[in-house]
Amino acid sequence: MQRILSVLLFLFLVNISGAFAQKFLVLDKYGKKRIKLSVGDEIYFKQKDNKSLYHDYIRFLGDSTVTIASRDIEMQMDEFDAFYFKNEAAIYASTGTAFIGGGFLFASIVHPLVSKPFYNQEESLYIGATFIATSLIFKALKWKKFKVKKNARVRVLDTTFR
Repeated sequence: MQRILSVLLFLFLVNISGAFAQKFLVLDKYGKKRIKLSVGDEIYFKQKDNKSLYHDYIRFLGDSTVTIASRDIEMQMDEFDAFYFKNEAAIYASTGTAFIGGGFLFASIVHPLVSKPFYNQEESLYIGATFIATSLIFKALKWKKFKVKKNARVRVLDTTFR
């Protein structure tokens, strides 16, 4: 009885290890940070022959192919030119500084309508313009780019136990 239970436990552990095994799309720069994308992750990419930016989800990862969800296209690894990732901190900083700058600009516009203003109109205008300019700088930093070239590679990593 104990031998049967130990065999069943062994078979259970072998079968459950396959449930955690999956494939990853690995964007690897030598000596730097490695980015892992799994099935269902959102990707923004450019192809080598077409320079427009595509946005889609990963449906399936083969040995050397990636299947894109909405178009159901199977792409080879060498077809990718660049991957783009949203920089959430820059997006939030851009929105926040634009909102603050708009508030200062609004305060400088309504300055003549305020009976006892506690601020200088010219200073408020300069501060608002500075915040708007900072917002535009943060907006330029909205995307992180991973360019596939000679010192970077794209590959599929399989974590299945065999």
